Amino acid sequence: MSTEIGRLVQVGLGRESVARGTPAAAGFWMAKVDFDFNPRADLVVNDSGLGVIDARNDAKVVEKVGEGSFGGIVNDKSFGILLAACLGTWSTGTITDTTYTHTFTRLNNNQHPSFTLYHKDLNVEERYPMAMLNQLTINAVLKDYVRFSAGFMSKIGAATTGNTPAYTAENIFLATHATVKFADTVAALGTASATAVRAINLTFNKNVEDLQSLGSVDPTDIVNKAFSVSGDIEMLYGDTVFRDYALAGTKKACLITISNTDALLGTASYPTLTITLSPMSLRDWGRSTGQDDVVLQTLAFDGNFSITDSATVSATLKNTQASY
Repeated sequence: MSTEIGRLVQVGLGRESVARGTPAAAGFWMAKVDFDFNPRADLVVNDSGLGVIDARNDAKVVEKVGEGSFGGIVNDKSFGILLAACLGTWSTGTITDTTYTHTFTRLNNNQHPSFTLYHKDLNVEERYPMAMLNQLTINAVLKDYVRFSAGFMSKIGAATTGNTPAYTAENIFLATHATVKFADTVAALGTASATAVRAINLTFNKNVEDLQSLGSVDPTDIVNKAFSVSGDIEMLYGDTVFRDYALAGTKKACLITISNTDALLGTASYPTLTITLSPMSLRDWGRSTGQDDVVLQTLAFDGNFSITDSATVSATLKNTQASY
């Protein structure tokens, strides 16, 4: 046994391109901040009466899966594999000024691409096949990096050897790199002015479910079900515009642009993440009223599928990574 600190735990992700559940090599070793992904066994309890008042007399394993999450700072290259796992389909444009633009859109089926999740520390080296992203959160908050948390479910892990984690030099995103725009339509976002926002939190939910058949404790598949996007925004309270939007049921399209203009790619390009939300429903407006504090307002939102845009949300990532 080797005693270790959490910093020595390493996590990798690889896209399963051969077949779902067929382990793939780790395409990225993720620079994580926290890791809480573990094997789990579900038990069924034998509660048969045996002439005593004791509630149970046995328990048997009926299913084994891997489940949990890891989180970190959004980097310009490795974050693309999480967007691929989240939205399901992507394309890469031709190289321009030494950079590629990757476009991620929601795949309209219930078997989004699966991944192999690697976990390596001083005591174990394991890989978990058929890892499906269940939830992805992105948080941009003042005076911090842009951070993410990614939750996965997978088949149970198996021991593996010979993996040498290698980390890619990347550019990071700070909250100071972020701007937020609102408009009536996605088409109008390009000419809209930025809104002064103090924090924005975005959550993608895929509602994955493990499917199991008789004869095995392993799931036969893990599928994504209803897809949704939600979040909240914090701003200074200076008028009632957003309160009125929420009260009237007004919908607004939103463009989140995170561009690291401190890191030049080529001659005039920068690492950039953009997230476009079709007109979303605004709700639950509120304001803080601390006696000696600056008054803030908060607003929650829910994404809506738009027939006009054929999407609820889409994302682009600009970097020097050739493919995912």
